[in-house]
Amino acid sequence: MLHRKKSTSAVTRMDVPVAHASVPMVVYRERRTNWRISLGQKSVNLRIPDRKNWFDKDDPIQWAVNWIQEKYRKEPNLFRRYFLEIPYSGKKYQTVFGTYELQLEPSSGKSARGVVSGEQFFIKYPANWDEATLGDALPKVISGLMAKVLHDPFLERVLDLNNLHFGYLVEGIAFRYNKSNWGSCSFSGNLTFSTRLFLAPLDVIDYVIIHELAHLEQHNHSPAFWKLVRGAMPDFKEKTKWLKKNRDYLYY
Repeated sequence: MLHRKKSTSAVTRMDVPVAHASVPMVVYRERRTNWRISLGQKSVNLRIPDRKNWFDKDDPIQWAVNWIQEKYRKEPNLFRRYFLEIPYSGKKYQTVFGTYELQLEPSSGKSARGVVSGEQFFIKYPANWDEATLGDALPKVISGLMAKVLHDPFLERVLDLNNLHFGYLVEGIAFRYNKSNWGSCSFSGNLTFSTRLFLAPLDVIDYVIIHELAHLEQHNHSPAFWKLVRGAMPDFKEKTKWLKKNRDYLYY
């Protein structure tokens, strides 16, 4: 049975039961002639035609429910992003640059704040926050602490790989808790990386770094770009496969 949360003329939110849990689905009614379903970061997104007779022959919502349940049965890991655990005291984050342990403390403050002490992250958060708020806010704070403490060793890795394979001018690096991509490159020579990479193996991190360094010469994904990547890392396709398979495990 579907549990509808919120509905307007354009959007319907619902939960699709799978095993002992439920997957959030959002239905968008748009000016289109076909159906499209995709696994978004926070929900499965179904896009259907915005017209009164879209249900005359088939029901796209029921089709999507069946699709989700069958897909979950065969590949449950694809849906792991919808069941992420909330960070907790004592949780350890293993990175290639070291292991860091999280310590949480409720407080009377109005926002979450964290500090780094050795190999521990100490975060104070408002005692009245519910689980949904904690689940949204804490990963961002942890990401910021990771970026602060791992900036220098990551930059060193970027410079080493650049000197080894390219010799480009790198203006600087920055980090974001990015869930849509692993990195980006600006025309001015600045590289930005997702802090989620800190949780990946070193060879996978190296691939993303090489990928973005190659963009300093080729701001596209042309054959010339992939030639640069392949020249520096012949087995780069294995790294892209690893990221695709394990992306939903790289979260704070």
